Amino acid sequence: MGIAALTNLEQTEDSQACSVLAISGHMMQLKSPKPVAIGNAVKIEADETLSLGEVSYCRPDGDGYIVWVNLLEALHNVGELSRLARALLA
Repeated sequence: MGIAALTNLEQTEDSQACSVLAISGHMMQLKSPKPVAIGNAVKIEADETLSLGEVSYCRPDGDGYIVWVNLLEALHNVGELSRLARALLA
C-alpha cells in the first residue's frame, strides 16, 4: 500500500520507515523494522496525512514486526495546511 514514517512518541521520537499493510476503519497495520510497545503513542506520516494513534498489537514477523495502530486523530493535506500557515504568518 505504501511507505509511512512511524514515530514512537514515548521514546526519543525516533522515526522509522514502515510498510503500510492495511487500513481498515480506525486501524492501521504496519510492518516495522523495530518493535513498538503496546500502548505507546505513535505518529504516522504517509503521503499528505499525519495520524496519531496508540499501538494495540506488535509481534515478530520475519525480519521485522507487525504493528497494529488504533488511529485516534488524523490531519489530511498537511502540505497544504503548512503552506496556509506560512502564508498567514508572513
